[in-house]
Amino acid sequence: MTTGLARASLRSRPAAAAGVFSALVLSATVITACAAVLFSATAGPRSRQGDELALMGVGFTLVTVYLSVFVTGQVTALAVAQRQRETALLRTVGAGPWQIRRMVATEALLTAVPALPVGYGLGVLLARWWFGAMVDQGLVPEGVRLTVGPLPALVAAGVLTVTSLLGGLLAAQRAARSRPSVALGEAAGPAGGVTVVRLLLAVGALAGAVALGSAVAAGPADRAAERVPLLLLLYLVAVGLAGPVLGRAGCALLAVPFRLFGAPGVLAVANSRARARRLSAAITPVTLVVAFTLAKLGATAGRAPSWIDLFATALYAGFAGLAAANTLVMLILERRREIALLRLVGAGAGQLLRMVLLEGVIVSGTSLVLGAAVATAALAPLGGTGGATAPSGLPAEVLAALAGAVVLLVLLSSVLPSVRLLTVRPTTGATA
Repeated sequence: MTTGLARASLRSRPAAAAGVFSALVLSATVITACAAVLFSATAGPRSRQGDELALMGVGFTLVTVYLSVFVTGQVTALAVAQRQRETALLRTVGAGPWQIRRMVATEALLTAVPALPVGYGLGVLLARWWFGAMVDQGLVPEGVRLTVGPLPALVAAGVLTVTSLLGGLLAAQRAARSRPSVALGEAAGPAGGVTVVRLLLAVGALAGAVALGSAVAAGPADRAAERVPLLLLLYLVAVGLAGPVLGRAGCALLAVPFRLFGAPGVLAVANSRARARRLSAAITPVTLVVAFTLAKLGATAGRAPSWIDLFATALYAGFAGLAAANTLVMLILERRREIALLRLVGAGAGQLLRMVLLEGVIVSGTSLVLGAAVATAALAPLGGTGGATAPSGLPAEVLAALAGAVVLLVLLSSVLPSVRLLTVRPTTGATA
């Protein structure tokens, strides 16, 4: 029964299922490539250059796992949250909390199983290109050959299983524990608030990041850079937990100037305030893109960046960027009923597109500010070690390019699916 419900749920929301699937494929692709480089380096003849290559593989693999847990968990949680109505109905007709959790776990596994071979195949191609480029750069010692066997696939399978199950189970926890009548009431509209527990956890993550930053600043300077990814994680967890509050703050700052755009501006602010929790699901991955890119560029600004530094920045910024785009598309497609209803009461296609564009401005603007703040805080303990610099010290053209890329990413990921929704007849969209 659980498997049947899981399959029916996946079929009923193909957009959400596709979003989780693409995130898992992306995760498996990058993990397979990183693990292949790591295992190939350790299998070759022992040398200083080989040890450096192996350490690089370890570092890349760990950061990839860290990003996979963060990103895949976020996308899976969003997909489960979008099924709040169905979950509430199941609770009303007698489904127990553990049955809801089992259903979500089964869905996660059903999605991860086909994602693994696809991601593994793409990861093999990425590993071959990456390894060949390193050979051309003279970064691979003699005698080391790329071998992609079953071990990278096992690593990818383990990460996909843990991240998908953990993300889904955590997302299902709220609906599974609530009373059926309460769950059905909550499903009537998107939750926009933030609980006291959530705020306390955000404060705790922030306090932990500050404490760790102080400890890193007081410790050995040569090990400070190793703690930057952990600092980024803690700050981003705090941003994710406090996302609804931060999103509302961004709306409050833009409420007055957005009135100049008439009805689309008023609707953009009102929708963003009402959907504060969904807004945070969009802000968090975009903030990750900005924070990671600025932190990486700031940490290497004082020295001539190597090919590895540039590749790492592009790889992980691309990883987070695609995940952010995936999240934004899922959020827009979830709103088919809302957009259909607005069309039925007289809103034109142009007005709705302007509304979505202005909502994208809220997401990108808030994410740029938060990402810059997170990167600055994460780099602060380095204190200029190794030439590290705060994001504000980076060249203006670099900052402008990043800001432009983020705005373009958000707007394209929001507008393109919106255009697709506007091609559907309003009566069909309202009843879908």
